Amino acid sequence: MSKDKKKSPTKKPQTKAPIAASKVKITVKKPKLSNIKIRVKMPDFAKMFSQMKESKTSRTVLKIVGLVLIVVGSFALIDLGVQYLNNDYSVAIVDGVRISKSEWNKLLQQAYGQAGATQLIDNEIVRQEAKKANITASDEEIQTQVDQIITSLGGQTEYEAALKANNLTDEALKEEIKMDILTTKLLTPTISYTDDDLKSFFNEYSAQMFPTETSALETGAKLDFDQYKAQVTTYYVQQQVSNTKSTWLSGKEAEYKVQNNATSKPTYGLFSTTVNIFKNITAK
Repeated sequence: MSKDKKKSPTKKPQTKAPIAASKVKITVKKPKLSNIKIRVKMPDFAKMFSQMKESKTSRTVLKIVGLVLIVVGSFALIDLGVQYLNNDYSVAIVDGVRISKSEWNKLLQQAYGQAGATQLIDNEIVRQEAKKANITASDEEIQTQVDQIITSLGGQTEYEAALKANNLTDEALKEEIKMDILTTKLLTPTISYTDDDLKSFFNEYSAQMFPTETSALETGAKLDFDQYKAQVTTYYVQQQVSNTKSTWLSGKEAEYKVQNNATSKPTYGLFSTTVNIFKNITAK
């Protein structure tokens, strides 16, 4: 090999001359209008009518369902209302047969009608007499006596059991206590007594009035009258009020115009209701 190799000449890449834009002709072939076919797709009226019918049918079905629900709901409410009224006017139901409260009331009237009416009349006389004398029974006074009853019975559970056994409610008992307080306040000023009366009462009933204290005494010992005099006075006055209440009410009843429909037929007077309304208004 020869030391000096001859270098072969490199060929330069040939470049094409740019084509002048003016020399280029672009021809656009225009379509012939006669060859173009325009197709107009007609709507499917049958399908449209079918959809409209289906839509109307669904709306009709919804209306019917809605009306059915309204009717059923209305009957349910009416039925519940009738049940409520029946239960309100029924004292009991025996195998679907209702016993009306009117029958129950007739039985109660036959058994307790006269006594119950008398009690209600007496309570109203006490209320009116207390109003005239500006005498009231506070909630605190009533609750104090309720608490004493609860303590004497042994607690709240025993108290509630006693109410149930006597067919009483807490509200009814409190109303009775209220009447007793008003009566006691009305009649206390009419009762006169001496220390000897109180001592005699204490000696006779001390064991019943103070059982716990009496049981703690030694054999032959007695409670001190002066120590319990205030409580003894309260018990003594309560007893005297209870003894004189009936006579006092009889005398007061003669001062009132009482119409007892439980024992006699009702009477009617010209404008009696109007007169009573005006009398109550002017009394306030």
